Amino acid sequence: MDNGKISVRYARALLSTAIEQHCETEVYQQLVSLTSNYGLAIQQFNEALSNPMIDSQKKIALLNAAIGEPVHPCLAHFLEFVTEKKRESRILLIALKYQEMYREEKRLLRADVTTAIEPDEKALENIRNYVQQTFHCDTELHVKIDPTIIGGFILDIEHDRMDASIKGRLEKLKVDNGKWNNN
Repeated sequence: MDNGKISVRYARALLSTAIEQHCETEVYQQLVSLTSNYGLAIQQFNEALSNPMIDSQKKIALLNAAIGEPVHPCLAHFLEFVTEKKRESRILLIALKYQEMYREEKRLLRADVTTAIEPDEKALENIRNYVQQTFHCDTELHVKIDPTIIGGFILDIEHDRMDASIKGRLEKLKVDNGKWNNN
């Protein structure tokens, strides 16, 4: 069976169980922590989780450590089940699929905003309100700092990008100027 089908089935089962136990938000937050930390050392995680010489309890301990807080019993039971079924090497895909399904279930839109400096709360609230009014759903806003954009911001929502950065404007001027000079 391919990884996509496996991750969808396991994620759907986890979401269904978490909803029944009224812990879907806590599981979601813990899986966000897991995927974030997994991404920091993806090669090492993949090697450890796919290594048959490492026993299941050590793999579960590794995943629990990546979550970084006491793991909710619903998620702990799920991680044990996944390792018992020898699917631990697919946990990243399962976690990402769960997050996608959770956001769809809760009508929650993920938006990434990139700024040159740390934005203040008022600026973040304005961006959050813009996204909520435009897309008519709640917003999960993630902030990234990138000094190379000089100023302004870049807003990524799903597969759309709004570039209101100084760097973006300068690049557009450069392209437009090149077109104008060629005519």
